[in-house]
Amino acid sequence: MHAAALRTVLLIRSIDEGDKDGEVLSLADRAESTQVASSHAGDIPSTLSGSTLPPAAERLLVRRAELLLDKLATRAPVIGTVLDLAAGASWLAPALLAIAFAFGMSTAALDRAGRIDLLSLPLIGLIAWNLAVYVALAIGWARRRGRSAPASALSRWYALWIRGRTDALLRHSLRFNVPLTQAMQRFATDWLSIAQPLIVLRAKRVFHLAAAAVALGLVAGLYVRGLVLHYEAGWESTFLQAEQVRSLFGVLYGPAAALSGIPLPEVQHVQAMRWNEAVGGASAAPFIHLIAWTALLYIVLPRLALGIASTASLLRALHRPQLPDGFMPYARAILRETGRVTKLTASAVTYAYTPSRDALAGLSALLADAQGGEVVLEISLSVAYGEEDNVAKRLRAAAREARSDASCHVLLMSLASTPEPENHGAMIEAMQRALEPERTGFLLLVDASSYAARMNDDPALTARVAERSRTWRDFAAAREQPAYIVDLSRLRPGDPPDPAAREALGRAMRR
Repeated sequence: MHAAALRTVLLIRSIDEGDKDGEVLSLADRAESTQVASSHAGDIPSTLSGSTLPPAAERLLVRRAELLLDKLATRAPVIGTVLDLAAGASWLAPALLAIAFAFGMSTAALDRAGRIDLLSLPLIGLIAWNLAVYVALAIGWARRRGRSAPASALSRWYALWIRGRTDALLRHSLRFNVPLTQAMQRFATDWLSIAQPLIVLRAKRVFHLAAAAVALGLVAGLYVRGLVLHYEAGWESTFLQAEQVRSLFGVLYGPAAALSGIPLPEVQHVQAMRWNEAVGGASAAPFIHLIAWTALLYIVLPRLALGIASTASLLRALHRPQLPDGFMPYARAILRETGRVTKLTASAVTYAYTPSRDALAGLSALLADAQGGEVVLEISLSVAYGEEDNVAKRLRAAAREARSDASCHVLLMSLASTPEPENHGAMIEAMQRALEPERTGFLLLVDASSYAARMNDDPALTARVAERSRTWRDFAAAREQPAYIVDLSRLRPGDPPDPAAREALGRAMRR
């Protein structure tokens, strides 16, 4: 789902979940839009699987949101402005590029009138700065090793600026429509959590293109001034001699000279170009061409390549943005209203533990509440103590078979066991390896029912249960896998969900 379409779906979602009584959008309008969108969506599997939606389901959600947005826009035109604000300032990138180009042109005038000092800061300073940036980017990439980059302070400020403008608009335009105002505020929060990585990628792209624009501005400034002014190129230094300056010319302008065919001056010519009280300098035309080639090689081309890479990353992120908290349960609930989606599936792996019938029923009820529909639970693999060494292959095979059917994966253990690195730790790591190739996560649920039964619900032993729970959480956290402790036997299908269990599982599903 493209980010622009997701933005519209999230806006309608904020109303669906915050306006239960239909004050903003009537329930009849919502039901009608759902059915109209369903009739044009195409084939949707009756059993949803995986952590993503099939294309037909996405089309249904987007079309439904567009239909409802049309109805809403006629009653509250400010909604269009809210969506435009959420999309960001379209004028900002062109303005920054224009400023960068103008700054580059202004640096061409830093030397004294009619002179280009070949050892002065405009070009050498820009090259040094860009090389330092390349090194910093390489170090950062090596440290992250493919992980997403953290948000910069500038991108965070930009996101807060957009949120502030949105809140101000809502306060002034919707202050008499409380349900709609609350829904829009929730939408702004949800959308900015998604927009943050998009803002970072846009900032990177503008950063690289602006650096190229500065270099192009410097070159353009030299050529423009060279058309109307007589330029001389030379150098002056208190410490350097002609031989050393010739070596510097070779390092700085050598690649450009090799590509352009413009020869570098020999040592005696370099000496003649040295400015002193009476003489010095030479025609600047060939050196302006060398400066242009040098800026192209060291700055413009690398920055354009980085800008293209950032653009490619941005396009991927725009076409597959990160979904916000609770989106999949909402999407499945809407799809189930059409009658075309009837159930969901979950794959569970048990380790050193046989869950009771009540525990399995509780797990199904918990997953159904978290995913927005009936869940068919399948125990795909049961692993006993001592099977950790050869379980990876079985897990990968089971995961391949279940991945096409399962909407989520669960590793189920018991709180009655004390976690041990060579057993429970090896099992967690094997599960991570088995599901890692497809970036498919899993829920580590630790069932407290048997341990609670052993304690006979004695209030005096509550501290022991809490201590064992902390031990499990710390053990799993050391392996970067949160553990969620739930007494599954207390959950019943059809009963109101346990708030603590729902919150714990919600965090896991969001992860």
